[in-house]
Amino acid sequence: MRHYSKNSSIVGIASVASYILIFIHTIRNTQQYEMNYYNATWFIVGIVVGYFVGWIFAKLGHNIPEVKDRDLVKTIIINIKPLLIVLAGALIIHLGFATYRQYQMDRIIAQSVSTVANQHSSYGLSILISLITTFTMWLGYAGTLNFSSNIFGNESIANLSYALSHKTPWNIPYPYTLQALFNGFGGIGGVGATLALVIALILFSNKRQKREIAVTSAAPVFFNVNLALVVGIPTILNPIYVIPFVLSPIVNMLLGSVAILLKMFPPLVYPVPDGIPGILGPLMGTGGNIVVLIYTIFILIVDVMIYIPFVKLDNKVAKKYEESLK
Repeated sequence: MRHYSKNSSIVGIASVASYILIFIHTIRNTQQYEMNYYNATWFIVGIVVGYFVGWIFAKLGHNIPEVKDRDLVKTIIINIKPLLIVLAGALIIHLGFATYRQYQMDRIIAQSVSTVANQHSSYGLSILISLITTFTMWLGYAGTLNFSSNIFGNESIANLSYALSHKTPWNIPYPYTLQALFNGFGGIGGVGATLALVIALILFSNKRQKREIAVTSAAPVFFNVNLALVVGIPTILNPIYVIPFVLSPIVNMLLGSVAILLKMFPPLVYPVPDGIPGILGPLMGTGGNIVVLIYTIFILIVDVMIYIPFVKLDNKVAKKYEESLK
């Protein structure tokens, strides 16, 4: 709205109203409202709704002098046409989404995914799921697939049963499971392997604000909680960081797979509790193998090297932007 030099206060109100109207639904068979649509997982959806509301007001709304910006009632009256259009559109989407929920299409889809998840995975499928998850996280749709859940759980159970019965993690039937590779190597610092980004920002960013965000976020990222970092920098929807954000976990999984293939350390088989520092996950997953800890540090260094060129690119883009404002 600022780009089109038009009033923005009514657009913010209309965007919030539209989003609530679309997603005001109760939990099935209860009187409680479903609040999952209002957390960070649906970040990208909020951006999309706000963008289209702004676009409609930019095309159909009327410009109001800045001195009258606070006169909200008059602003609404003058812009009643785009306001009614966006609210009507939100209501139509609400009814469609309600129908989707009413016929339990969400459960049907979830059951279909579970059916696939209960089958045996392939290495290529594991890489593909990692790619989808990190990319959708970059889009702002956090946690597309929860790898601590039972996805491909049959393989993990078979591996753990073998390790416990034979008292060793070597020679398990499925050494390259999605859970082990992604949770153990792909998510050092959370989705996107962002512990490396923290280190790269602290060492190479010339923006004081971003270094402070990195330092402040370092502790939670060390424990694989990276939402503050990816929103604060931001990496979400930032084209500068899309390549390392998506690429780093895949590189980590490939490096971990090669090491397991060469029998540098046993496969990751033992469950790792949530909240364990990402760099210690493989150590616990192998039952305390020191070699895997050293190798994980090596992987972290590789991730830092991947992120460094993009942090430097971010510095250049920020400098050009500042120069353009002068």
